[in-house]
Amino acid sequence: MTDSEKGQLSLALGREPTETELGVVAILWSERRSYKSSRRWFSEFKTDGENVVLGLGKGAGIVDLGDGILLGVAMESNNHPTQANPYIGSALAIAGVISDVIAHGCKPVALLNSLRFGDPSIKDHAFALKEAVRGISEFANSVGIPMVGGDAEFNDSFGENCVLNAVCIGITEADSMVMSRASTPGHHLVLFGAKTGKERLIDDTESSESSNTSVPGNPLAKRIVIDTLEQLIDGKLLRGLEDVGGGGLALAGAKLAARGNTGVEIHSDKVPICEEDMSALEIVTSDSQDRMLAVVAPENLERVLAILDGYNTPHSVIGQVTDEGFYNLYHYGELKVSLPAVLLTSGFLEPDRFEECLPERTASMDWLVEPLDHVQMLLSMLSSVNIADRTWIYSQFDQHIQANTIVDIGDNSGVIELPKGKRIALTTSCNSSWSHLHPQIGAANSATLAMRNLVASGAKPIFIADCLNIGNPERPESYAEFVEAVKGIGRFSHDFNIPVLTGGVSPYNEKTIDGKSRRIHLTPQVMMAGVLPGNRLPARRSLCTPWANLFLVGETHRELNGSVFQQVQLGRVQGLPPGYQAGMEKSAMEAVLASHAKGIVRSCNDIGRGGLAIGLMKMALRGDFGFRLDLSDIPGSAIGMTEILYSETSARYLVEVTETNQEEFLRTMESCKVVATELGLTLNEPIANFGSFSVDLKEARKAYMSGIAELLDK
Repeated sequence: MTDSEKGQLSLALGREPTETELGVVAILWSERRSYKSSRRWFSEFKTDGENVVLGLGKGAGIVDLGDGILLGVAMESNNHPTQANPYIGSALAIAGVISDVIAHGCKPVALLNSLRFGDPSIKDHAFALKEAVRGISEFANSVGIPMVGGDAEFNDSFGENCVLNAVCIGITEADSMVMSRASTPGHHLVLFGAKTGKERLIDDTESSESSNTSVPGNPLAKRIVIDTLEQLIDGKLLRGLEDVGGGGLALAGAKLAARGNTGVEIHSDKVPICEEDMSALEIVTSDSQDRMLAVVAPENLERVLAILDGYNTPHSVIGQVTDEGFYNLYHYGELKVSLPAVLLTSGFLEPDRFEECLPERTASMDWLVEPLDHVQMLLSMLSSVNIADRTWIYSQFDQHIQANTIVDIGDNSGVIELPKGKRIALTTSCNSSWSHLHPQIGAANSATLAMRNLVASGAKPIFIADCLNIGNPERPESYAEFVEAVKGIGRFSHDFNIPVLTGGVSPYNEKTIDGKSRRIHLTPQVMMAGVLPGNRLPARRSLCTPWANLFLVGETHRELNGSVFQQVQLGRVQGLPPGYQAGMEKSAMEAVLASHAKGIVRSCNDIGRGGLAIGLMKMALRGDFGFRLDLSDIPGSAIGMTEILYSETSARYLVEVTETNQEEFLRTMESCKVVATELGLTLNEPIANFGSFSVDLKEARKAYMSGIAELLDK
């Protein structure tokens, strides 16, 4: 705690705080727990919507899908622990988001993850990535939740500060949702799940070399908690619920009280512990995983305890809800903490933070040199680490463990089947190169990338979750990047009327090396969900049939700054990244969704990282068909083969349409005022013919499949 924060606490209390109180407040007022530097900017987001049940700042996000089905979502980071111990940190990320979702009574049905690591050609970075994937897969597979989506990105800025974001999706019925609050004095507080130890996670400003204990989590314990909760919720036995994770019982109890306008009385000596001689502060601030704090009415207590006994899970009545508005902590009858609950959750001073003017970028492409050999350039692009196939990563995840997965990882979006015939498409995306060069445009376009993934599948976007991974907010340049990223996602959310439902901020992702601070490239990770109407199956991105027409939706401009092509040619990114085109994005989205609704789309892929050439190659490499193109008349300002092939202009899609549906497709595009250009035809032959050059698909597939796998199999 800072001296000013200690002064604020003393002033609010009218007395000097005890050592235990100082310890509790220091953790709850930390950047990670309080969002004290960031929450002032959340008003930039659109957060309301007719289907929003629980929005930003109220725990997991909840939306109403209709027919009594609610969908919950949680998104978290676990960057610092993962950098310190990739296996344990990644498993903890999965454990944390599951807890967030089940705390509202949701059954977890899907997971997603986002990975940012250093160059995997470097042995230490490859090892860290492999260990993180192992941690994710072993925990998720063991607890029995399918991994249905994710993404990975690599650059040097993540070498010493990796980023790992996780998402959990859950479902419940409208009359079974549990609120994260304690509203009625006299109700009991029941802690159940794993025992409490002295574990504490690496947090915020701590170095990844910190000696603090990392908490591995236990998938079996998590499974028992999930099954126990299902029975408690089916019996309508809970009046409130909060997961006990980071911040421990101090944060969980304070949240329940503050949200319910009540107080809590907690007896730390009644908490089941697994280590001797634990102090009251150690008990209530422990980050031990797989624990839940339930609010139980007196008339339900006996039944709740009987169910917990039946599962043989550690549990105890550790306190009760009061009407005093205070968080009171007793240890063997001695009052250790007596603080207003609202003071703990929101009584901190908002620190002064300053924004520095960010460097201006040029749209100039003077650096561009036309490749002498376009075949070799395309193969180099396909094998580059930010394009190459990710099968080595996602093949380790169980994608079908609940038998509800319709589309596997690696397609445009993961799609799952929910009760009453509902189908939800899920995706997560971020381009940290764009965000590094222009935080607001990069963040907004990261959201458009996610949106286009959904639209390419045929799904209409319904909500956003985000996790803003930044450097040190006390540094003006880092803080300016954060503010601009919030504005970018906020701008997108209002432009497209898609609410930001939940999310997080991960600060202090930087390290001092040889006296110089090295921070990550700004990573505004966006997760988005969409609904597939009726009983419609999602469109895939693999070419489906020979002699079908291939169309480009949208215009192509001279936008290679920040692109994968620039990375491959220069070994770095520079300049002004592709622009954010809200109007064009809306029109293209409406046109493509209308085409899906008419059933005239055979396959579809959005154009993002790598541009048109890579988008087409991915469509061909996932299937058995090639293509032949004529790129002589591409609308937009792009000139020359390189710009046409590799520009990363937004608001573009590739669509496969059979000859019989071509006229209807073009009428649909015209009615939405969208430019659609016929590029060529699909072929039976395994060849990618771009007009001026051709690539054998076998050779292309070898480059694409080996780019990452060869590095990680060493």
